[in-house]
Amino acid sequence: MRIYNRYVISLALAFCVINAALAFLGQNDLGLYLAINIIAYLVITVLYVYLNPRARRALGSVSVVLFGGIVVIAVLKVMEIISGR
Repeated sequence: MRIYNRYVISLALAFCVINAALAFLGQNDLGLYLAINIIAYLVITVLYVYLNPRARRALGSVSVVLFGGIVVIAVLKVMEIISGR
């Protein structure tokens, strides 16, 4: 099995387990689902260091955008807490 296939299978399995666990725990916050899935993506992407350099660059740019998404979610949550809602 090629490394790309293992990478995609790892992502799919991690997302399935994470989403099933959060649903089982009764979480309704979409921001939590998004943040945890992005963190799982970032961790799994870092673990696959043997991808070809071109693929690593592309995944690196996707990672930067997703990390920005986590920062936006965190800022919105902090603003929500500060405003008292």
